[in-house]
Amino acid sequence: MKPFFSGKTLQSLIQSEDVTKTERILGYFVGPCLAYMVYNGLAGTYLTQFYTDVLGITGIILTWMPLISKIISSLVGLWIGRMIDKTRTAQGKARPWIFCSGVLLTVCGIGLYAVPRASYGIQIAWVVISYNLFFSLAFSTYSLSHAMMVPLSTRDTKQRDSLAMLSSMAISMLPGALTTVVMPLLVRFIGVGEAARGNWLTVMGCLSVVAIPATLIEYYFTKERVTEELSGRQEQISFAAQIRACFRNKYWLLVIAFTMILHVCNSMSHSSMIYYCNWVLGNSVESGASKQILVNVIGQAPMGYGIALLWPLVRKFGKKKVTIVGFTLAAIGSCVVLFAGNRMIPVLIGLLIRSTGSLPTYVMASYLAEVLDHVEEKDGIRADGFSASINSMTQTVALGLCQGRLSGAVESDSL
Repeated sequence: MKPFFSGKTLQSLIQSEDVTKTERILGYFVGPCLAYMVYNGLAGTYLTQFYTDVLGITGIILTWMPLISKIISSLVGLWIGRMIDKTRTAQGKARPWIFCSGVLLTVCGIGLYAVPRASYGIQIAWVVISYNLFFSLAFSTYSLSHAMMVPLSTRDTKQRDSLAMLSSMAISMLPGALTTVVMPLLVRFIGVGEAARGNWLTVMGCLSVVAIPATLIEYYFTKERVTEELSGRQEQISFAAQIRACFRNKYWLLVIAFTMILHVCNSMSHSSMIYYCNWVLGNSVESGASKQILVNVIGQAPMGYGIALLWPLVRKFGKKKVTIVGFTLAAIGSCVVLFAGNRMIPVLIGLLIRSTGSLPTYVMASYLAEVLDHVEEKDGIRADGFSASINSMTQTVALGLCQGRLSGAVESDSL
């Protein structure tokens, strides 16, 4: 990999020692936004709907496959994180993997929906293999390398905070809108059932291809300043040494635990939204689709303009205070939704409160960057790859748990 990434053609277009406006917009917003639009569109709730409503797959396979696959993905992620940590190129250690991940996401994304018309057993085998290839190999490669970019971009705290907010907006706001606003309309257009299988492959195949320009934009418009600073001075650190350094650092443990809780809550909310809108707020798939669009447009609105509110608050009061107040507000909003039942107006009010309180999720990447600096200060060890792997593991396991639990609940309810 080292000789390949030494040429001028693959050199970063960002050469400044300070983070630039172009870098913020293209490298940390546009590129990740497009990449996560691909991920959310391919692997969100509608993948489960493709399995059930198009392929007709039901039963225990959909209950247990997401959980088992996410465990496999977590273990593979540890290996990928270790490989990234060992990477030494002129373009850094994480960026080369971002470069490679675009093709992987495209090929594996198409594979999710290219299930052959064959016997039930062959289809199940294809689904299991393609599911694991996408999550364990393709998406793990991208998500882990992407997660390292904020910690490796700069040591300037303010610049990191701005990059973390832009990156978090990119991977949540617009991709979420694709999944929850555009996709319901698109699914109604492409249809369900055996006859719609080709439509799903065509639409999702076109979406998969977007991963290539997305990862190239992020690759060319980012720069690993911390890696360059340590170039030639950092020895290969053993995996065991990284584990010891991280697990005896209380701040690292606190950030990881908080991230795990956040991933579980978000995964359950996103995975269940289509069913909540269809069967709680609506009384059919048709009425639920229109309510789902309304819920997400109004309920998620603060996540769009919220960065204009969050940035001055963080600069004035600090991330800690803003996070505590924000997530207290999010809990209150969640309780409002919980007790609102099927009354639309209280649900929307609760979602607005919850979404506003959830704005501090935009700075979570900067928390991880700061605890990695703290680990380095205390033990002289950079644990970027291991920490990104653990962070990804919490996300994949949380998503697997929620998808498995949701599939089981839907299956039980349909009996």
